[in-house]
Amino acid sequence: MTTSIDNAELKNDVSIIEQKRQILEKVVDITRAIESMQESLNAVLVLGVASKDLPEDALNLYSSLSGSLRNLPVNKVKEYYSNLEILVKKQLNKILGYSGVDFSESDDVEFITLSSDSDEEDPLELLGSFKRTAQTAVSLRVLLRKRGVQTPGSAIPVTPEVIKQHLSHLDEQESTQRGKIKEKIEEMKQEIGRMIDNPAYPDAMKSMLKDVVDNLDKDLVQLARGASIERLSFVADAEEIVSVDDQALEVEEIVIDSVAAAPEPVGFSQTAARWLNSPWDVGWDDIQKERP
Repeated sequence: MTTSIDNAELKNDVSIIEQKRQILEKVVDITRAIESMQESLNAVLVLGVASKDLPEDALNLYSSLSGSLRNLPVNKVKEYYSNLEILVKKQLNKILGYSGVDFSESDDVEFITLSSDSDEEDPLELLGSFKRTAQTAVSLRVLLRKRGVQTPGSAIPVTPEVIKQHLSHLDEQESTQRGKIKEKIEEMKQEIGRMIDNPAYPDAMKSMLKDVVDNLDKDLVQLARGASIERLSFVADAEEIVSVDDQALEVEEIVIDSVAAAPEPVGFSQTAARWLNSPWDVGWDDIQKERP
C-alpha cells in the first residue's frame, strides 16, 4: 500500500523553503555585487600604475580579449582605451558610493533599492558594466604593452588610499555575507531533511531531495574554500555568461538570447521536486506556470 501525501502539507513545506530561498537570493545578490565591486576597484588601482609595472593578475586579463580586438591596429587600441578610461573616471564616484554601503544590518536589504532615482540604471547592472569596462581597459593596456607601447598610469580622480579603504570595507562586508549564505544554506538543508524524513513523501521525490542536499553540501565546501559566489550551484545554474567583446568597447548593452526547452507536463508532487532542484531565482509560481 502506497502512502499518499496531503497536498496542503506539501504546499506548506514548499512555502517554507521558498521563503528561505528568497532570503538566500537577496544575500547572494548582495555578495555578488560586493565581489563585482572588489574586482572593479582592483582594476581601477591597476589603471593607476604605469604599464611596465602591471601585476601578474592584470596580465592574465589579456586572455579575455576577443581575437578581433587583439588584431586591431595600435591607434585603434589607443582610441578604445581612451574611451574606456573616460568612462571609468566618470562612473567611479557612483561605484564608490555603493561600495561604502553597510549591507550587514538586515537580511531584507535589497540592492535594487539603493538607487535614488527609479529612472536610473539598475545598480547591479551598473556594477557589472563598470567591472567589464575597467577590466577591458586594463586588458587593452596589456595588449599595448605586448605591442611595445608603454602607457603611463591613469590620473584616477581619487587617491589609491581611498580605493584601498573601500576595498578593506568590502572585504569585511563580503565575509559577513558569506557567513549569512552558509547560515541560509544550512537552514534549507534542515527543512529539506525534514521533508526527506517524512514517511508520506514518495521515494522518487526523496531521491531528488537528496540530490538537492548534495548540491547544497558542495556549495558549503566551495564557500569554505573561499570560492567565488559565481561558482556556487545556486548561481552557476542561473547565470548567463557574458564575455568581453567589441560591444563592451562601444558601451552598448549586451543582449544575451537564451533558449529553454519546453517543459514536460508534470503533476503536483513532481512540480515540487522540480522546483526544489531549480536555480535559486526560480520561484514556485514560475514552476506552476509551466504545468498544463
